[in-house]
Amino acid sequence: MGQVSSQLSLPIGLKDTESFASFIPGQNAQACSYLKQLFAEREGKKVNNWLTYLFSDSGMGKSHLLYATCQQAELADETCIYLSFNEKQHMSPDVLIGLENYRLICLDDIQELQGEDAWQIAVFDLINKVKEQSNSRLVITGDQPPQQLSLELPDLISRLSWGTNFQLYSLTDHQRQQALIVKAQHRGLNMSKDVARYLVNHWQRDMPALIASLDILDEQSLQQQRKLTIPFVKSILAL
Repeated sequence: MGQVSSQLSLPIGLKDTESFASFIPGQNAQACSYLKQLFAEREGKKVNNWLTYLFSDSGMGKSHLLYATCQQAELADETCIYLSFNEKQHMSPDVLIGLENYRLICLDDIQELQGEDAWQIAVFDLINKVKEQSNSRLVITGDQPPQQLSLELPDLISRLSWGTNFQLYSLTDHQRQQALIVKAQHRGLNMSKDVARYLVNHWQRDMPALIASLDILDEQSLQQQRKLTIPFVKSILAL
């Protein structure tokens, strides 16, 4: 992504494929629509959607929605930055200094800051600066509602409660099949409904595992010049 520094770049392979177009909303349509509209307001109008907090168990699409929102910001010609606290061991809390100058700041997996006082204070300070400037959008994800996060800084938990909160829900098996077909299409692969149904029924049902299987099938399909048929899927994944 053009506005993201190399230190905070998105994982390779997710820049183009993890978009709103490839996200099957299921019960998450309201959150999806809200994020799409973050930059739809006219210039000069007061920003009321400055803080959004998404929470769910892993594998529900939180990171996907952050990537997609970054793409939406770029389409609106707005500066954006993404940071995953899963990577905090490679960074210092000082990396958050000045991020309020971006129009969109996406912070993923805030639950990873448990026991990290300096990081928690840095996020708290950033939230305050974003609110004070009233010119940026801050989207944060976690695995629990704000009040249930295992963070030691009460003021940070309080700040997270200020925003618009959305809980994300898992997809049905039919929606997982749809998601697989769409994600395959975005990779240039043709996946039939029968193959998608077979994968959902015979592979792990959570989306990260299904996407991982798609990575393997994509590579092997390209190497062997084979179409995605059920026999091919069975042989590659040893099902």
